Amino acid sequence: MTITTKSPFAKPSSGSSAPERQQSTGQSELELGAGLTLTEQAQSDTALQKAALVRADKAADRKKQELEKLAGISSLDWKAIPPPMLAQILVNIPFKGATGEPDYYLQPWQAMIFAIRAFELGLSPFSNEIWFNPKNNKTNISFEGKLKLARMNGLNLSPPIFERIPEDATKPLVAYKCTINAPHGKCEYTATMKEWRVSTSPVWRDKPEHMLQLRAAEKCLSFATGSGSSELMGEQDLATGTESARFMDTPTSFVSSPQEKNGDMK
Repeated sequence: MTITTKSPFAKPSSGSSAPERQQSTGQSELELGAGLTLTEQAQSDTALQKAALVRADKAADRKKQELEKLAGISSLDWKAIPPPMLAQILVNIPFKGATGEPDYYLQPWQAMIFAIRAFELGLSPFSNEIWFNPKNNKTNISFEGKLKLARMNGLNLSPPIFERIPEDATKPLVAYKCTINAPHGKCEYTATMKEWRVSTSPVWRDKPEHMLQLRAAEKCLSFATGSGSSELMGEQDLATGTESARFMDTPTSFVSSPQEKNGDMK
């Protein structure tokens, strides 16, 4: 009879050591996987750093080129800036869109139209005195700009006189009538809530009386000065500043006497 003895040095069978071998293999794969992940992460970090450096270098080059272009400006007077350079500056300035509309930037050719018209009017394209309407590619003069033009042209205008319609402040506002005395005569305009109220504007909701007075004065001023009376109106026309503050400082809110109603104002 043959007796088979198991050598103490024999390799373990696959059945008896499978769990141990699987655990060993699993650990090796985990360690290997972790090593590859770290390597890939290091490579990714290096690539990101290189990309960031490239972007920074490009940005620095662009900034340097822009500064070199601006070096050609020899005066802070906007009228002395070369037209192409002026257009390049204007295309980087956002225009405030109407309520519910996004801000917008001018195209180079629009910037040139805007600059040319600003030069003709003598109003700065960097102020709130004028604005560019991309819907019809026209340069509009704001309330502030019209007041400045009147002063520049020596027009002696009276303060605005407002008549609320109806006069009873406890009743809903319907309209405001504005009267301005100009050298060539009396100018009047009645702005109605139905025509001018912007329901989506928070300012119109909070200050309807003030906004309607401002709209009435702006349109009346257009007739008094002869500027912008045929333009397509926008919310930007109501832009105000130092000229507007001086003009609207102490307006008459109500017409209180028959003489004033008949136009016999002192």
